[in-house]
Amino acid sequence: MSPTVASLLCLGLCLAQKIPSAEGELFRPSIRAVPGSVVSPEARRVSFYCQGPQGNNSFQLWKEESFLLQINTSRGEAEFPLPVAEIDAIGHYRCRYRQGPHWSEFSAPLQLLVTGFFTKPSFLAVPDALVATGETVTLTCQISLLNGIPELTFFLLKAGVPDPLQSQSTKKNVANFTLPSVKAEDAGNYSCIYSEEEGRRRASDPSELLSLEVTDEKDTHPQREDEKNTHPQRKDLSSIGASSLGGGCHYYSHFIAGKTGANRT
Repeated sequence: MSPTVASLLCLGLCLAQKIPSAEGELFRPSIRAVPGSVVSPEARRVSFYCQGPQGNNSFQLWKEESFLLQINTSRGEAEFPLPVAEIDAIGHYRCRYRQGPHWSEFSAPLQLLVTGFFTKPSFLAVPDALVATGETVTLTCQISLLNGIPELTFFLLKAGVPDPLQSQSTKKNVANFTLPSVKAEDAGNYSCIYSEEEGRRRASDPSELLSLEVTDEKDTHPQREDEKNTHPQRKDLSSIGASSLGGGCHYYSHFIAGKTGANRT
């Protein structure tokens, strides 16, 4: 083999190693939902956005193992709007894109939840909704205990955040979400929902909002102003009592002296 042919063969082999030859070697796409992955029945639609690299791409949206839609675009992101009224829209969604002859791997699954199918759970903070920076608080989501309770998944939500912060699957009627070493940015309004583990991903009504306050002070239970007004400090009561008692004794002394003088005359 001549040196020229050997050089060309080596160059071809080197170039072939840089060309992706199988699915999964491209950049993995990401998927998000707008207005969020938890929506109410009143929402008219939810849009899924699949993001990949710039270029002439074909994007696909899948639900579970079923293909739904495909969009061809030169942009790095494709929008897939879906009406919320479709019950079949509830479930896990993934997306992928194609560059040239090759498809990327699927994105991480995104779960869509539609609320309003079950009664709302109770929600409370332990030990309290007022915590100091660095302390730990547990947010407890609970439903009424039912016989033959199915496996449930509880979700922790925060106002202003489109996706659940935490989730727990359990056969119990309660889930505890721990926020360790809380920071100032952990303050806000929280709620929780639950859904049945099996079947379609229908969710309950959200719980009542719980306002979590984070303070720099270690004393997270200061005496409230109304308590101060209702229960004055003891030293104030002692002062008032002593003053009243002193005035009464002074008046009584004058009264006794007057009676004694009158008897002498």
